Amino acid sequence: MHFSFIMDGNRRWAKQHMLQTLLGHQEWRIRLEEMVELCYNERIEYCSFWALAKKNIENRSKEELEYLYKLFSESIEKLLPKLLEKSIKFEWVWNPLILPSYTTELLNSAREKTKNGTNMTCILAIGYGGQDEIIRGIQKFIEQNGDIRLLDETTFLSFLDTGRFPPPDLIVRTGGDTRHSGYFLYQSEYSEYYFTETLWPDFKEREFYKAFETLKDANRNFGK
Repeated sequence: MHFSFIMDGNRRWAKQHMLQTLLGHQEWRIRLEEMVELCYNERIEYCSFWALAKKNIENRSKEELEYLYKLFSESIEKLLPKLLEKSIKFEWVWNPLILPSYTTELLNSAREKTKNGTNMTCILAIGYGGQDEIIRGIQKFIEQNGDIRLLDETTFLSFLDTGRFPPPDLIVRTGGDTRHSGYFLYQSEYSEYYFTETLWPDFKEREFYKAFETLKDANRNFGK
């Protein structure tokens, strides 16, 4: 089973609490750690989190991005001991051309240290975009002189950043928007969705199980 989270609403949460906008992102890390723990307890094999979209990087201020990159670094460093303790593998997906080198080095190091994890896989998407991923997948196919006659829905997965992971069973989006914005765009054909007005910093255990119940009740026939 694969649970995905689009973590939206951090800046709005900060404004509601009359805090500096950047402080809303600090709550992001706490909720992420809690969701990893809950997924682990429920024996969910894969959990993925969209932390920063490619378009966010293109449209946000340098100050905010630098703060976010620093926060990602601190978050991974704090999360790493828990991942190792619980034998959780860390993975990440990204556009390698747009992130600072120190961020990619840290994330690659975390992936290497946890590569033998067997109980769960935790995936972080940073600088990710669904359309961008598909375009780069096509570029990889062309660069590798792929045989178009052998290309189909399954073989194309090997050219995608997310292609090595199973499709999301449930995609949860916080913050009130009822759209998926292209997260796991190629593989989400049969994903279930749970949209909530709750902002990500307020998405706690009770909200997690409300989302979980919708998946249990879903009639999933996968086109049959």
